[in-house]
Amino acid sequence: MTRRPCRPPVLLALVLAVVLGPLAACAGAPPDPLTAVRAAVAQTYGEGTARLAFTSSTGPPGTPGTPVTGAGVVDLVAGNADTTVEVPLLGGGTRVLLAAGTLYAQVPPTLTALVPGGRPWVSVALDRLTARTLGGSLAQLGGTPTDPLAQVDALRGVVEARAVGSEPVDGTPTTHYATVVDLLATPAAADPARRPAVDRSVAEIGSNRLPVDVWVDDQGLLRRTAQTVTAPDRPGRPATSTTVTLTLTEHGLPVTVTPPPADQVTDLAALLPAG
Repeated sequence: MTRRPCRPPVLLALVLAVVLGPLAACAGAPPDPLTAVRAAVAQTYGEGTARLAFTSSTGPPGTPGTPVTGAGVVDLVAGNADTTVEVPLLGGGTRVLLAAGTLYAQVPPTLTALVPGGRPWVSVALDRLTARTLGGSLAQLGGTPTDPLAQVDALRGVVEARAVGSEPVDGTPTTHYATVVDLLATPAAADPARRPAVDRSVAEIGSNRLPVDVWVDDQGLLRRTAQTVTAPDRPGRPATSTTVTLTLTEHGLPVTVTPPPADQVTDLAALLPAG
């Protein structure tokens, strides 16, 4: 039997398949997980603002802990936030603002008598919220409701990531990543005012590596972060576990945060122990 010579169009198709196939595969390959997460953090900061909702619980490991929930808006670039925090012990929502490095909290009516001067707001500089002033530095790097920006900020120190799979977040398709943040590589570690709190956190949890779960949507934006930080037993202090989940939506919305008038605010700095 006589073999037919390969037709030119067929030969051309084979050549194109061999040459262009690998190129097409490379062009369509998704970024590696670490690159994807870092890009999502950068893009989220590029949008600048977002609406947020958060939940937190703190207590002995293995217990439900004391729940705290809240919602509001944040300006990630300016470091400002306007939120309402629900703390069961306080009964009802408490408005909490972050502006220019200061935390402002509206005093619940039941506690007004305890505030010097009876003013409706109290304030404290964020760099005073350290391990010594509030009994634990997990609030600084765990992103508790007092400073929900901290958890997003810490993701700028992500050093490891792996894809877990596709998961919806409140109906929005996302990719779930399990990441590791190096606390010593975060912006807080490079800030002399915040570095002492970072060092205390590392000492408290016994590691500079903090596991954080991250969900990224199809637009390449952060939609949710979640982490659990456990401080082991120390002399005079039992083990404590803090779990925080932060959800971001409406990226890029207008956000303006205005501190309360100075004559309505009591500065708590003088009432806090030196830290």
